[in-house]
Amino acid sequence: MSQTGEYMMLNAANYSEMKQLQSFANVNEMNEAIRGFLYTYKHELTPSAIRILKTLSRYACKIAGVAFLKVETIANLTECSKRTVQRALKVLASYGVIERKSTIRAKGGSGHNVYVIRTVDGCVTPPVTAEMSPREDAPKPAVSSVEQAKGSSETEISKTLPSKRINKRINVKEVELDESFTPSNVPKAFVDATAPFYESADTIYRLWNRVLVAYKKSEVTLPLEETEVLADVIQAFKETIFAKKLSKIRNTFEGYFYRIVEAKLAVWKRRENPLFNWLNTV
Repeated sequence: MSQTGEYMMLNAANYSEMKQLQSFANVNEMNEAIRGFLYTYKHELTPSAIRILKTLSRYACKIAGVAFLKVETIANLTECSKRTVQRALKVLASYGVIERKSTIRAKGGSGHNVYVIRTVDGCVTPPVTAEMSPREDAPKPAVSSVEQAKGSSETEISKTLPSKRINKRINVKEVELDESFTPSNVPKAFVDATAPFYESADTIYRLWNRVLVAYKKSEVTLPLEETEVLADVIQAFKETIFAKKLSKIRNTFEGYFYRIVEAKLAVWKRRENPLFNWLNTV
């Protein structure tokens, strides 16, 4: 029951079968995954796509991570058009945060769509700001004039201390890391191809994560680092850059890149089919 678009019988007796699609241990775990995804990719998504994802999550609590909704229902709940909903669902699926499964009813006819919310690798969970403790809320005790003078004197002295004694910490989240910080699991050839356009370890890592998602779904048996397969992935990046230059990308760069990688990996999957190889030798 793991393939996107697979049909399942929708009736009360199959609740246990639907239960097998559960993608999170509990609702809190699902919310944490969505929180991390939005923190990482929110700037690339439309407001309607964000609203639709949150709506799916609200209806994915009975079976954590599994929502049963028709497109028309999602449109009504989010006050979006059906076309907008369909487009947003495709974008969300391209990121791997949702997986759609079609269903049919026991007596025939189309049933509700089943949307399985997934964890997207590489997402960063946003930091949680700690609440002020009661001690910090308490009023400060009155300070005598002697203590004020002493404190003022100590302040002046501290200003004269050498700067090397001041502990300066760097907030990593505010620093733009160049390509040299890209994790070692990203092939060097991919880093070299993307770095001239995106001198950012974060961006390069997210692009490679899109490749990993597409590769996993393709079920190609050849290693991703195989020279020819990786060459096609890099070619997909170049084609995406070309499309961006011609202003052909309507949604996001990463979404467009993902779809090209997906198409190229589908070709590799067909090549692994014995029938494909037989036809090419005739």
